[in-house]
Amino acid sequence: MKKVITYVALTFLLSSAGYYLIINSKALGLSPALLMLYLMWCPGISGMATSLIYEKSLSGIGWKPGNLRWLGLGYFLPICYAAVAYGIIWLSGFGGINHDYRFNAFNLIVIGTVINVAFAAGEEIGWRGFMLPQLYKFKSFTASCLITGIVWAVWHFPLIISGIYLAKMPMGSQLLLLVVTVTAMTFSIGWLRLKSGSVWPAVLMHASHNLYIQRLFDPLTTETGPMSKYMTGESGIVLTVIFIGLALVFWSQRGRLPNGRESK
Repeated sequence: MKKVITYVALTFLLSSAGYYLIINSKALGLSPALLMLYLMWCPGISGMATSLIYEKSLSGIGWKPGNLRWLGLGYFLPICYAAVAYGIIWLSGFGGINHDYRFNAFNLIVIGTVINVAFAAGEEIGWRGFMLPQLYKFKSFTASCLITGIVWAVWHFPLIISGIYLAKMPMGSQLLLLVVTVTAMTFSIGWLRLKSGSVWPAVLMHASHNLYIQRLFDPLTTETGPMSKYMTGESGIVLTVIFIGLALVFWSQRGRLPNGRESK
């Protein structure tokens, strides 16, 4: 547990500078995108540093790409659940389709994927490359995901409280939904990490999630009433329910993970 505590403390210590700079980027005349890149790499830098301190090696991060099917599932799963979620939103009338939104498919899929992988890798090297496997050495899959998910969610709090990130709904509702959504998502992304033995399916799932929800489905959606802000977005109620469902599916497959942990 000492390694995990060191990792979490180091992550929040490094991130504190990122929070301050991002929140005050306009006044300081700094690029928010570059600052966000720094912030998202704080977990990864902390994970690698903690690994070197205690294990004198980075081999436990899971650098090998692993089986292609887990990489493919990591990338395409967010596209599928986002399509289902926004299909429900559009068909139910909780959101409309923005017919004025235009995008370049090559820029979105190819360039967008490369950029989002560069950002998401920083987080995943820490959360799923280091923290989750460390917890899984002495805790169940359920406990490992719950702890990692809650810490991952709380790490976002300063950006939400400051209004930088996910500012559509009232703060209390947003914080609660974020904790539930991110913790539920950890079961699917964590299962892929442990099953594949590689951090890269987790990186691809995180990158694909950010890319297609933030750059495709959200801009394609318009608000149709007061409930829209609660239903849409990556921590809206619709996606939250879907993430809980996915969490139950992956949780039910925990016996297939290495060592058969929690198979009973």
